[in-house]
Amino acid sequence: MPFAVRVARDGPSGDGLTMLAESATSPSLPAFVRDWLLPSRTMKRRALPPLIGLGYIALIGILGGLTMDHVVIGSLGLLDLYNEKTRLFLRQFLPFIATGAIYDSMRYFYWPAIANRVHVAGPYQLERSWFGIGGQTPNEWFLAHHWPALDLACGFAYLVFVGEYLAVALLLFFHRRSDMLRTFALAFLVVNLLGFATYFIYPVAPHWYVTEYGLGPARLDVLPAAAAASRFDLLLGTHFFDGIYGRGIDVYGAYPSLHVAYPLLVIWATFRTSGLRWARAPAIGFFLLMCLSAVYLQHHYVIDVLLGIAYAVATLALLGAFPALAHRSAARASSAHPAASGSPRQAASMASRSACE
Repeated sequence: MPFAVRVARDGPSGDGLTMLAESATSPSLPAFVRDWLLPSRTMKRRALPPLIGLGYIALIGILGGLTMDHVVIGSLGLLDLYNEKTRLFLRQFLPFIATGAIYDSMRYFYWPAIANRVHVAGPYQLERSWFGIGGQTPNEWFLAHHWPALDLACGFAYLVFVGEYLAVALLLFFHRRSDMLRTFALAFLVVNLLGFATYFIYPVAPHWYVTEYGLGPARLDVLPAAAAASRFDLLLGTHFFDGIYGRGIDVYGAYPSLHVAYPLLVIWATFRTSGLRWARAPAIGFFLLMCLSAVYLQHHYVIDVLLGIAYAVATLALLGAFPALAHRSAARASSAHPAASGSPRQAASMASRSACE
């Protein structure tokens, strides 16, 4: 029965859930909306995904520091129970969720793990010798030469760099590019794991720390700082970066610049997806802006930017290694046994030679 007819007969006192269901199944609503709005009646439910999410919430509660962010992340496991669309969304975006959970978990062991191992003077001196401008690092030059227009542009880039990545992932999801999205999401997880590992293997103080505290031994009572990104908030009268860096963990995570790695992976995705051809030029522009922003805002050295590019390239190489090996194995098999290549002409030729023999 159409929703309008039901409302007219039953009046506003009708069952709200029935009305919602009937409105969702109304032919006037797009199938896309119905697919997402209604719970599945045929999908087999599984207990493990929501139990993992609830276990995550319980674990953070036991360790301490439970916030609404943790509750939201843990509750995402319930998407596996609702319908096929939400289950697919959870599965394909799981690498993003895992990355956030792993990063947040670092706060329990970050400081003890890097104690007495932070590099401060060495990276600064290397930057000045390689990329110095009149005896100054590029960061020091930008600290003396900055402009409101660049403050706004670079601050904006720092605000939305993760959002750009997620936006492209959503475009791939709704365009049903599951194969591309799988690699794109996994690349996000892998490049972050490589970066997180570097934070512990070779912790490096960012330039804003050197400006604030000098080149002496690293202090362990320092909180993350917005550095020159605070000029963005001052110009607009906002407090975006106070909130962002107030939740930060990796104070000494200058090497590499993941701010640069993400946009480079986005460029790769746009060039691998014909439907995102329109996004290629904006993606390249945003990547170049981010390279500038990382140095201009005092968060990274030029070396960090180059490392971020290298980490993105290494991530793509790692994810492409197995298909490449499979391709080479198939090529070797084809050269040894031409019929194995699947070529009907080659197979027919071999069959003909066998018959003649």
